[in-house]
Amino acid sequence: MGYQIERATPCRVVLTATVGPDEVRAEREHIVGEWVHAARLDGFRKGKAPRALVERRFAESIREDLEEHLTRRVWDRVRTEEALRPASPLGVRDSKWLDSGEFHVSAEFDVYPAIELPALDRFRPPEFDVTPSEEEVSGALDQLRERQAAWEPVDGEPAAEGMLVEAEVNGEFPDGDGEPFHEERSLFQIARDEVYPEIDAAVRGRSTGEEVTAERVIGDEGGEERRGKRVAYRVRIKSLRRKRLPDVDDGFATSLGVQGVEALRDRVRERVLAGKAEHRRDAWREALVTYLADGKTIDLPEGVVRDDTRKEVVEFAHALAQRGIDPEKAKVEWEKLEAEMRARVETRLRGELLLDALADTLSIEVTGADVDHEVEVQARRIGVPFAELRGNLAKGGGLERVAAVLRRERAVDKTLEPFNGSGTGPAPAPGA
Repeated sequence: MGYQIERATPCRVVLTATVGPDEVRAEREHIVGEWVHAARLDGFRKGKAPRALVERRFAESIREDLEEHLTRRVWDRVRTEEALRPASPLGVRDSKWLDSGEFHVSAEFDVYPAIELPALDRFRPPEFDVTPSEEEVSGALDQLRERQAAWEPVDGEPAAEGMLVEAEVNGEFPDGDGEPFHEERSLFQIARDEVYPEIDAAVRGRSTGEEVTAERVIGDEGGEERRGKRVAYRVRIKSLRRKRLPDVDDGFATSLGVQGVEALRDRVRERVLAGKAEHRRDAWREALVTYLADGKTIDLPEGVVRDDTRKEVVEFAHALAQRGIDPEKAKVEWEKLEAEMRARVETRLRGELLLDALADTLSIEVTGADVDHEVEVQARRIGVPFAELRGNLAKGGGLERVAAVLRRERAVDKTLEPFNGSGTGPAPAPGA
């Protein structure tokens, strides 16, 4: 077998190959033998029909199988010998039989580019202090207080900023271009953008039991058909409540399963530290990818970029539909959105290629057990059975994607590990 490859673009390979007659004959013998073994012809038991009869009866199918097998053999050999990383299936442009008995095939396919990384021992992550400040600890405590807050009834006071309003809402279209509507129990906080500003303004300064009116004109959020229509509201305030935050005392700590305020602050400080360490890891990961790129532009296979961008756009349209918005009628600049998504896809793909090359340099390996463990963690997080999630992932190549992500992140962790202490240690040597 002989072949030639040429680069139509940095990521597009054109392949021409010729399989010699001896190799063709050997492969044909193998295929015919399989057909004879499996053939069912009238008057003969399975696998007992004469070879000549099988060849004559199934000549076209045998020829198709032979061409497929020879093409696959060419494909396997080229990938192995040229150390290519295909980014698309082999696309056969032409195949033919020569008078000499040789088989000739021409094809093309996308490949991921080879990546050359700079020396890892020169990488230094940016400074990032993870020590929690007292302001950060206090802020985290305030968030805990917000989650444990109680809403107490307000008597004899008008509605004011931050209060929770329970209201009965009636609406109608004064111009007669819509159906009246009624909401028995509407809940919203004043000055929190949880209700139309016209209603928010109308209830401020009013007390429980009062009824107020408001009117608004529907804007772009209503879609083309409803834009510009007037809506009139009658809002009856059924109750007002004010948020009461718990004091940071021993009782509050006990309600959270911690003995004492100081122990609570220590636990909150640990959580803040963990969060900042995670943010630092993200910042360092980004810095590492930038360092590995070394200022060079990495070519990407156009087919992969195009397909991934299309998936992003389709998922966005699907998300709109789930929110009850018709994608075809939505006010979306689709060309601009597609360009933005394409840029994000290209950034992601370049990062993945760089981290794949880093994982190769560091000889990072991921086992099937590693993948199963990660799937089990994900299954617990989203609340589905492990077997169900694993089966769904296996159907669409999801397990391979999980393995690829694990491998990249392990490469990142191994590179960043020396800096997690003092932040001044050297990066590991290649292959360490």
